[in-house]
Amino acid sequence: MAEFKLNIPEAYKDHPLFTQRICGSNFGFMARRGYYLQPEVLRQPELMREMGINWVTVNANFCQEHYYSQKVFLDFEFSTGELELMEITKRLHENGIKVLFKPCLTSLDGAWMGFVKFPNVMRQIEGVNNDYWSIWFNSFLESSKYFADIAERTGMDAMMIGAEYFGTEGKSDWWRKVIEETRSRYGGPLSYEFTCESRKHYELDWFDGLDFLCYSYYPHAVPFEPKYFNGECDINETPDYTVEDMMKHMESRKARIRSISERFDNKPILFTEYGVRSSHGCVMQPFEIETLGRYDGEQQARFMEASFRTFYDNPEWMGLLWWKWDETQYRPHYHADPAGNRGFTVQGKPAEAVMKKWAAIMKNESLIK
Repeated sequence: MAEFKLNIPEAYKDHPLFTQRICGSNFGFMARRGYYLQPEVLRQPELMREMGINWVTVNANFCQEHYYSQKVFLDFEFSTGELELMEITKRLHENGIKVLFKPCLTSLDGAWMGFVKFPNVMRQIEGVNNDYWSIWFNSFLESSKYFADIAERTGMDAMMIGAEYFGTEGKSDWWRKVIEETRSRYGGPLSYEFTCESRKHYELDWFDGLDFLCYSYYPHAVPFEPKYFNGECDINETPDYTVEDMMKHMESRKARIRSISERFDNKPILFTEYGVRSSHGCVMQPFEIETLGRYDGEQQARFMEASFRTFYDNPEWMGLLWWKWDETQYRPHYHADPAGNRGFTVQGKPAEAVMKKWAAIMKNESLIK
Protein backbone atom coordinates (compact mmCIF):
# COMPACT_ATOMS: atom_id res chain seq x y z
CA MET A 1 0.00 0.00 0.00
CA ALA A 2 1.06 3.61 -0.62
CA GLU A 3 2.37 5.74 2.24
CA PHE A 4 -0.51 6.72 4.48
CA LYS A 5 -0.71 9.58 7.00
CA LEU A 6 -3.29 8.98 9.69
CA ASN A 7 -5.44 11.92 10.77
CA ILE A 8 -5.82 12.00 14.55
CA PRO A 9 -7.34 15.14 16.11
CA GLU A 10 -4.71 17.27 17.82
CA ALA A 11 -6.92 17.58 20.91
CA TYR A 12 -6.83 13.81 21.41
CA LYS A 13 -3.33 12.85 20.25
CA ASP A 14 -2.50 11.65 23.77
CA HIS A 15 -5.89 10.03 24.38
CA PRO A 16 -5.80 6.26 25.10
CA LEU A 17 -8.21 5.72 22.20
CA PHE A 18 -5.30 6.49 19.89
CA THR A 19 -2.27 5.57 21.99
CA GLN A 20 -3.19 1.88 22.30
CA ARG A 21 -4.49 -0.68 19.85
CA ILE A 22 -7.90 -1.97 20.87
CA CYS A 23 -8.76 -5.56 21.67
CA GLY A 24 -12.16 -5.46 23.28
CA SER A 25 -15.78 -6.47 23.27
CA ASN A 26 -19.38 -5.25 23.25
CA PHE A 27 -21.04 -5.36 26.64
CA GLY A 28 -24.70 -5.15 27.64
CA PHE A 29 -26.44 -4.95 24.28
CA MET A 30 -30.25 -5.04 24.77
CA ALA A 31 -29.78 -5.42 28.51
CA ARG A 32 -32.85 -4.44 30.50
CA ARG A 33 -32.97 -1.99 33.36
CA GLY A 34 -30.89 -3.10 36.34
CA TYR A 35 -28.67 -5.47 34.36
CA TYR A 36 -25.38 -3.76 35.18
CA LEU A 37 -26.08 -3.97 38.93
CA GLN A 38 -26.52 -7.75 39.02
CA PRO A 39 -23.72 -9.37 41.08
CA GLU A 40 -22.68 -11.69 38.26
CA VAL A 41 -22.51 -8.80 35.79
CA LEU A 42 -20.45 -6.69 38.19
CA ARG A 43 -17.88 -9.50 38.22
CA GLN A 44 -17.42 -9.35 34.45
CA PRO A 45 -14.86 -6.50 34.37
CA GLU A 46 -12.43 -8.64 36.34
CA LEU A 47 -12.90 -11.52 33.87
CA MET A 48 -12.39 -9.12 30.99
CA ARG A 49 -9.14 -7.89 32.55
CA GLU A 50 -7.90 -11.46 32.90
CA MET A 51 -8.52 -11.98 29.18
CA GLY A 52 -6.57 -8.81 28.38
CA ILE A 53 -9.50 -6.75 27.12
CA ASN A 54 -8.68 -3.04 27.21
CA TRP A 55 -11.87 -1.40 25.83
CA VAL A 56 -15.57 -2.23 25.89
CA THR A 57 -18.73 -0.60 24.69
CA VAL A 58 -21.17 0.05 27.48
CA ASN A 59 -24.60 -0.07 25.89
CA ALA A 60 -27.54 1.95 27.19
CA ASN A 61 -31.05 1.47 25.84
CA PHE A 62 -33.53 4.19 25.07
CA CYS A 63 -36.74 3.58 23.18
CA GLN A 64 -39.42 4.56 20.74
CA GLU A 65 -42.77 2.82 20.41
CA HIS A 66 -42.55 1.85 16.72
CA TYR A 67 -39.93 2.29 14.02
CA TYR A 68 -42.10 5.08 12.59
CA SER A 69 -42.71 6.83 15.94
CA GLN A 70 -41.53 10.41 16.31
CA LYS A 71 -40.63 10.53 19.99
CA VAL A 72 -37.82 8.76 21.83
CA PHE A 73 -37.99 8.15 25.58
CA LEU A 74 -36.63 6.27 28.57
CA ASP A 75 -38.58 3.14 29.49
CA PHE A 76 -38.63 1.72 33.02
CA GLU A 77 -38.40 -1.85 31.74
CA PHE A 78 -35.84 -1.52 28.96
CA SER A 79 -33.86 1.68 29.55
CA THR A 80 -30.55 1.50 31.40
CA GLY A 81 -30.46 3.48 34.65
CA GLU A 82 -27.99 6.26 35.49
CA LEU A 83 -26.74 4.67 38.70
CA GLU A 84 -25.95 1.36 37.02
CA LEU A 85 -24.07 3.14 34.22
CA MET A 86 -21.96 4.91 36.81
CA GLU A 87 -21.30 1.73 38.76
CA ILE A 88 -20.31 -0.44 35.81
CA THR A 89 -18.07 2.31 34.43
CA LYS A 90 -16.38 2.54 37.82
CA ARG A 91 -15.84 -1.25 37.91
CA LEU A 92 -14.42 -1.26 34.38
CA HIS A 93 -12.03 1.59 35.15
CA GLU A 94 -10.88 -0.15 38.33
CA ASN A 95 -9.87 -3.07 36.12
CA GLY A 96 -7.98 -0.88 33.66
CA ILE A 97 -10.66 -1.07 30.95
CA LYS A 98 -11.71 1.99 28.94
CA VAL A 99 -15.34 2.68 28.06
CA LEU A 100 -16.82 3.57 24.70
CA PHE A 101 -20.36 4.69 25.53
CA LYS A 102 -22.99 3.43 23.11
CA PRO A 103 -26.56 4.64 23.61
CA CYS A 104 -28.76 2.25 21.60
CA LEU A 105 -32.18 3.13 20.24
CA THR A 106 -34.59 0.24 20.81
CA SER A 107 -37.84 0.12 18.89
CA LEU A 108 -40.38 -1.64 21.10
CA ASP A 109 -42.08 -3.21 18.07
CA GLY A 110 -38.91 -5.30 17.57
CA ALA A 111 -37.74 -3.48 14.43
CA TRP A 112 -34.08 -2.77 13.67
CA MET A 113 -33.14 0.82 14.51
CA GLY A 114 -32.04 1.24 10.89
CA PHE A 115 -35.68 1.15 9.78
CA VAL A 116 -36.39 4.55 11.37
CA LYS A 117 -37.36 6.73 8.42
CA PHE A 118 -40.01 9.30 7.51
CA PRO A 119 -41.38 11.03 4.43
CA ASN A 120 -40.36 14.61 3.85
CA VAL A 121 -42.76 17.48 4.70
CA MET A 122 -46.30 16.53 3.65
CA ARG A 123 -48.42 19.27 2.04
CA GLN A 124 -51.03 17.37 0.03
CA ILE A 125 -53.93 18.91 2.02
CA GLU A 126 -53.95 22.69 1.92
CA GLY A 127 -52.82 24.17 5.23
CA VAL A 128 -51.59 20.84 6.64
CA ASN A 129 -47.79 20.66 6.97
CA ASN A 130 -46.18 17.76 8.81
CA ASP A 131 -42.41 17.86 9.20
CA TYR A 132 -41.83 14.36 10.52
CA TRP A 133 -38.04 14.62 10.49
CA SER A 134 -37.92 17.77 12.62
CA ILE A 135 -40.18 16.22 15.23
CA TRP A 136 -38.09 13.04 15.48
CA PHE A 137 -34.69 14.73 15.43
CA ASN A 138 -35.69 17.32 18.02
CA SER A 139 -36.70 14.46 20.31
CA PHE A 140 -33.47 12.61 19.49
CA LEU A 141 -31.44 15.75 20.25
CA GLU A 142 -32.83 15.79 23.77
CA SER A 143 -31.65 12.22 24.26
CA SER A 144 -28.21 13.19 22.91
CA LYS A 145 -27.90 15.93 25.53
CA TYR A 146 -28.95 13.52 28.27
CA PHE A 147 -26.44 10.82 27.30
CA ALA A 148 -23.65 13.34 26.76
CA ASP A 149 -24.18 14.62 30.30
CA ILE A 150 -24.00 11.06 31.65
CA ALA A 151 -20.80 10.34 29.71
CA GLU A 152 -19.17 13.52 31.01
CA ARG A 153 -20.20 13.08 34.64
CA THR A 154 -19.30 9.41 34.67
CA GLY A 155 -15.92 9.86 33.01
CA MET A 156 -16.58 7.60 30.04
CA ASP A 157 -13.61 7.61 27.70
CA ALA A 158 -15.29 8.03 24.29
CA MET A 159 -18.83 8.12 22.94
CA MET A 160 -20.93 7.19 19.94
CA ILE A 161 -23.63 9.67 18.94
CA GLY A 162 -25.57 6.87 17.25
CA ALA A 163 -25.33 3.39 15.78
CA GLU A 164 -26.84 1.88 12.64
CA TYR A 165 -29.62 4.48 12.24
CA PHE A 166 -29.47 3.77 8.53
CA GLY A 167 -32.73 5.46 7.52
CA THR A 168 -31.63 8.76 9.08
CA GLU A 169 -28.07 8.95 7.80
CA GLY A 170 -28.85 11.14 4.80
CA LYS A 171 -29.96 14.01 7.04
CA SER A 172 -26.58 15.75 7.28
CA ASP A 173 -27.77 19.04 8.79
CA TRP A 174 -29.52 17.27 11.60
CA TRP A 175 -26.56 15.05 12.38
CA ARG A 176 -24.32 18.11 12.51
CA LYS A 177 -26.64 19.51 15.15
CA VAL A 178 -26.37 16.25 17.10
CA ILE A 179 -22.57 16.49 16.99
CA GLU A 180 -22.64 20.13 18.06
CA GLU A 181 -25.00 19.52 20.99
CA THR A 182 -23.04 16.48 22.15
CA ARG A 183 -19.70 18.30 22.04
CA SER A 184 -21.15 21.16 24.06
CA ARG A 185 -21.68 18.72 26.95
CA TYR A 186 -19.06 15.99 26.52
CA GLY A 187 -15.31 16.51 26.15
CA GLY A 188 -14.17 13.12 24.85
CA PRO A 189 -13.77 11.76 21.30
CA LEU A 190 -16.97 11.24 19.32
CA SER A 191 -17.96 8.80 16.61
CA TYR A 192 -20.95 7.18 14.91
CA GLU A 193 -21.31 3.49 14.02
CA PHE A 194 -22.09 2.94 10.35
CA THR A 195 -22.61 -0.17 8.21
CA CYS A 196 -21.53 -1.22 4.72
CA GLU A 197 -24.94 -0.10 3.45
CA SER A 198 -24.37 3.35 4.95
CA ARG A 199 -21.27 4.04 2.90
CA LYS A 200 -22.92 2.75 -0.28
CA HIS A 201 -26.12 4.80 -0.02
CA TYR A 202 -25.10 8.13 1.52
CA GLU A 203 -22.46 10.80 1.10
CA LEU A 204 -22.01 10.97 4.90
CA ASP A 205 -20.38 14.39 4.62
CA TRP A 206 -21.19 15.01 8.28
CA PHE A 207 -18.55 12.46 9.23
CA ASP A 208 -16.07 15.35 8.99
CA GLY A 209 -17.29 16.30 12.47
CA LEU A 210 -16.28 12.93 13.98
CA ASP A 211 -12.95 12.12 15.61
CA PHE A 212 -12.72 8.49 14.47
CA LEU A 213 -14.78 5.99 12.52
CA CYS A 214 -16.85 3.16 14.02
CA TYR A 215 -17.70 0.35 11.62
CA SER A 216 -20.26 -2.38 12.23
CA TYR A 217 -18.47 -4.92 10.07
CA TYR A 218 -19.16 -8.61 9.43
CA PRO A 219 -17.11 -9.57 6.35
CA HIS A 220 -17.49 -12.97 4.72
CA ALA A 221 -14.43 -14.96 5.68
CA VAL A 222 -14.99 -17.45 2.84
CA PRO A 223 -17.09 -17.33 -0.36
CA PHE A 224 -20.78 -16.96 0.43
CA GLU A 225 -23.06 -19.69 -0.90
CA PRO A 226 -26.78 -18.98 -0.32
CA LYS A 227 -27.78 -22.64 -0.69
CA TYR A 228 -26.51 -23.28 2.83
CA PHE A 229 -28.75 -20.59 4.32
CA ASN A 230 -31.96 -21.14 2.37
CA GLY A 231 -32.40 -24.78 3.36
CA GLU A 232 -31.27 -26.23 0.04
CA CYS A 233 -28.14 -27.78 1.57
CA ASP A 234 -27.06 -28.76 5.08
CA ILE A 235 -24.73 -26.08 6.45
CA ASN A 236 -22.86 -28.80 8.34
CA GLU A 237 -21.56 -29.99 4.98
CA THR A 238 -19.45 -26.86 4.51
CA PRO A 239 -15.67 -27.38 4.77
CA ASP A 240 -13.52 -26.95 7.85
CA TYR A 241 -11.92 -23.78 6.52
CA THR A 242 -8.40 -23.05 7.76
CA VAL A 243 -7.03 -19.74 8.99
CA GLU A 244 -5.15 -19.48 5.71
CA ASP A 245 -8.35 -20.06 3.71
CA MET A 246 -10.03 -17.20 5.52
CA MET A 247 -7.05 -14.86 5.25
CA LYS A 248 -6.85 -15.46 1.51
CA HIS A 249 -10.51 -14.54 1.08
CA MET A 250 -10.30 -11.49 3.35
CA GLU A 251 -7.08 -10.13 1.84
CA SER A 252 -8.98 -7.76 -0.45
CA ARG A 253 -10.72 -6.29 2.60
CA LYS A 254 -7.49 -4.63 3.70
CA ALA A 255 -7.58 -2.23 0.76
CA ARG A 256 -11.29 -1.64 1.26
CA ILE A 257 -10.76 -0.56 4.86
CA ARG A 258 -7.97 1.75 3.75
CA SER A 259 -10.28 3.27 1.12
CA ILE A 260 -12.97 3.94 3.74
CA SER A 261 -10.47 5.74 5.93
CA GLU A 262 -9.22 7.78 2.97
CA ARG A 263 -12.78 8.69 1.97
CA PHE A 264 -13.26 10.29 5.39
CA ASP A 265 -10.05 12.32 5.58
CA ASN A 266 -7.78 9.48 6.74
CA LYS A 267 -9.61 9.05 10.04
CA PRO A 268 -8.70 5.92 12.03
CA ILE A 269 -11.29 3.16 11.94
CA LEU A 270 -12.42 0.86 14.74
CA PHE A 271 -14.48 -2.27 14.14
CA THR A 272 -17.08 -1.67 16.85
CA GLU A 273 -19.15 -4.72 15.95
CA TYR A 274 -17.13 -7.63 14.64
CA GLY A 275 -17.65 -11.31 15.28
CA VAL A 276 -19.13 -14.63 14.32
CA ARG A 277 -21.08 -17.32 16.11
CA SER A 278 -19.51 -20.60 17.17
CA SER A 279 -21.83 -22.36 14.73
CA HIS A 280 -20.43 -24.32 11.81
CA GLY A 281 -20.62 -22.52 8.49
CA CYS A 282 -21.40 -19.06 9.84
CA VAL A 283 -18.03 -17.79 8.62
CA MET A 284 -19.80 -17.52 5.24
CA GLN A 285 -22.12 -14.89 6.74
CA PRO A 286 -20.80 -13.82 10.16
CA PHE A 287 -23.75 -11.62 11.16
CA GLU A 288 -26.13 -14.59 10.79
CA ILE A 289 -28.11 -15.44 13.94
CA GLU A 290 -30.60 -18.14 12.92
CA THR A 291 -28.88 -21.11 11.24
CA LEU A 292 -28.68 -24.43 13.04
CA GLY A 293 -25.18 -25.57 12.18
CA ARG A 294 -23.48 -27.70 14.81
CA TYR A 295 -21.43 -26.09 17.54
CA ASP A 296 -17.98 -25.26 16.16
CA GLY A 297 -15.85 -23.28 18.56
CA GLU A 298 -12.71 -24.08 16.57
CA GLN A 299 -14.09 -22.39 13.44
CA GLN A 300 -15.00 -19.29 15.45
CA ALA A 301 -11.45 -19.22 16.83
CA ARG A 302 -9.93 -19.56 13.35
CA PHE A 303 -12.10 -16.68 12.14
CA MET A 304 -10.85 -14.50 14.98
CA GLU A 305 -7.23 -15.46 14.32
CA ALA A 306 -7.58 -14.78 10.60
CA SER A 307 -9.19 -11.40 11.30
CA PHE A 308 -6.42 -10.16 13.57
CA ARG A 309 -3.74 -11.37 11.15
CA THR A 310 -5.48 -9.79 8.17
CA PHE A 311 -5.97 -6.26 9.52
CA TYR A 312 -3.09 -6.03 11.98
CA ASP A 313 -0.74 -4.26 9.55
CA ASN A 314 -3.26 -1.63 8.42
CA PRO A 315 -2.08 1.61 10.11
CA GLU A 316 -5.60 3.08 10.07
CA TRP A 317 -7.05 0.04 11.89
CA MET A 318 -7.57 0.79 15.58
CA GLY A 319 -8.57 -2.77 16.47
CA LEU A 320 -11.90 -4.41 17.18
CA LEU A 321 -14.65 -4.83 19.71
CA TRP A 322 -15.86 -8.40 19.45
CA TRP A 323 -19.58 -8.99 19.09
CA LYS A 324 -20.16 -9.82 21.88
CA TRP A 325 -19.19 -10.45 25.51
CA ASP A 326 -22.63 -11.36 26.84
CA GLU A 327 -25.95 -12.63 25.52
CA THR A 328 -28.72 -10.73 27.26
CA GLN A 329 -31.50 -12.30 25.18
CA TYR A 330 -32.14 -16.03 25.37
CA ARG A 331 -32.11 -17.68 21.95
CA PRO A 332 -33.01 -21.38 22.46
CA HIS A 333 -31.20 -22.63 19.34
CA TYR A 334 -27.90 -21.30 20.70
CA HIS A 335 -28.23 -23.83 23.52
CA ALA A 336 -29.64 -26.81 21.62
CA ASP A 337 -26.30 -28.51 20.89
CA PRO A 338 -24.84 -30.38 23.91
CA ALA A 339 -21.36 -29.76 22.50
CA GLY A 340 -21.49 -26.05 23.29
CA ASN A 341 -23.14 -22.65 23.05
CA ARG A 342 -23.60 -21.57 19.42
CA GLY A 343 -23.78 -17.84 20.12
CA PHE A 344 -21.25 -15.05 19.59
CA THR A 345 -19.63 -15.17 23.03
CA VAL A 346 -16.10 -16.55 23.45
CA GLN A 347 -15.81 -17.36 27.16
CA GLY A 348 -15.00 -21.03 27.66
CA LYS A 349 -14.48 -21.53 23.92
CA PRO A 350 -11.29 -21.82 21.84
CA ALA A 351 -11.63 -18.19 20.72
CA GLU A 352 -10.99 -17.08 24.30
CA ALA A 353 -7.32 -18.09 24.00
CA VAL A 354 -7.03 -16.34 20.63
CA MET A 355 -8.37 -13.09 22.05
CA LYS A 356 -6.08 -13.32 25.04
CA LYS A 357 -3.08 -13.86 22.77
CA TRP A 358 -3.85 -10.88 20.54
CA ALA A 359 -4.68 -8.66 23.49
CA ALA A 360 -1.16 -9.30 24.77
CA ILE A 361 0.38 -8.61 21.33
CA MET A 362 -1.49 -5.32 20.94
CA LYS A 363 -1.30 -4.19 24.57
CA ASN A 364 1.52 -1.69 24.24
CA GLU A 365 1.01 -0.66 20.64
CA SER A 366 -0.01 2.82 19.59
CA LEU A 367 -1.66 4.02 16.40
CA ILE A 368 0.61 7.07 16.54
CA LYS A 369 4.02 6.17 15.14
